[in-house]
Amino acid sequence: MTGKEQANLLGLLFWVYTGIQVFIVVALFVVYVAVFGVVFAGMPQTGPDQPPMALIALILVVALLITFGSLLLFMVPKLIAGYGLRNEKRWARTWAIVACCMAVMNMPLGTALGVWGLIFLMGDEGRRYFESPEYGRLADRFERRQLVPEPNSWR
Repeated sequence: MTGKEQANLLGLLFWVYTGIQVFIVVALFVVYVAVFGVVFAGMPQTGPDQPPMALIALILVVALLITFGSLLLFMVPKLIAGYGLRNEKRWARTWAIVACCMAVMNMPLGTALGVWGLIFLMGDEGRRYFESPEYGRLADRFERRQLVPEPNSWR
């Protein structure tokens, strides 16, 4: 496998892994909302032992939003790295190293993806690919084509 193919595959795997994480986060959010709905429905509404419902609900909502917000925040570097790797951006290697280090913390799929990505990015094959003069030419041509208008043709 060439360096370009490995970089494209790593970018694609970042996107797939992020999609799996989004699915899991949404599924957990639905389960938590259902469980807390059942718990709140079973709480006594009147009586001397009535808990402060508004305070408990507010604390749970804030805790859930902080938890799921931080999980989604951890997905952003993987999306950016995947985009950069697939489009041969100059900054892609830095974002990919950050994304791999973050993915290593998630057992077992994230660990496998992160370790493989770090081996590629820090190894000889990755270093040769990212430091070659050919790297980024696709992105430079695309950006240059968009920024520079076509000259007028009089023929």
